Amino acid sequence: MSTYKDLMDDGSYICNDGTGYRETTGIADGLNCHFIFNAFNTLKYSVISGKSGTCGMIDDLAGYMRYRIEVMCGFERVPFREEIKHVKSYINLEMARFSRVNAEYNLEDTDFTLPSMSVIFLAENAIHHGILMQKGRGHVWIKSYALSGFHYIEVCDDGAGMEFEGDYPCNGSGIGNLPALGKRIEDMTGGRLIIKSIPGQGTQALIKIPADSTDR
Repeated sequence: MSTYKDLMDDGSYICNDGTGYRETTGIADGLNCHFIFNAFNTLKYSVISGKSGTCGMIDDLAGYMRYRIEVMCGFERVPFREEIKHVKSYINLEMARFSRVNAEYNLEDTDFTLPSMSVIFLAENAIHHGILMQKGRGHVWIKSYALSGFHYIEVCDDGAGMEFEGDYPCNGSGIGNLPALGKRIEDMTGGRLIIKSIPGQGTQALIKIPADSTDR
């Protein structure tokens, strides 16, 4: 029989969503135990050393963990305002751990919904597969805006980059979980995920959601 730890580690968890029991797997599922373990270690060091901002870190971690649990229990499509609040919590915790990570936000359009964890997943990629794969400081830029009947969310970094360009779900293959995220965006919103990356320059991830999109 699988233990609770086994289920958490492999990203699978049985949860009562109010309509019965369902097994969650994929982009939005699991508690990301490695990140939480590292966040607690960072928090422990902050407490011992008496750093300012420790209370803010506690709030960020508590809010992030609650959001992950809510998503696991059936919150599949969420307001962008809610998603970006926890994106900021996640990035704040990573900046506390890695001093060379920086973030900037330009959020012009916030009144829409999107698949939960979409932006957090792209922010994780930007930090761990972009900035931390190179020497020196790096930046993550997150923008949202409305244009010509679409909501756009950009997650860009100036990290290591790669030789890759993909338009999901139009492309049938890709790197890591990007095809799965693209399919999730299409299935839930009719939108698309567009990736452009250049070695040594960084990566741009763009989510494009029709403004008249409704839950599917």
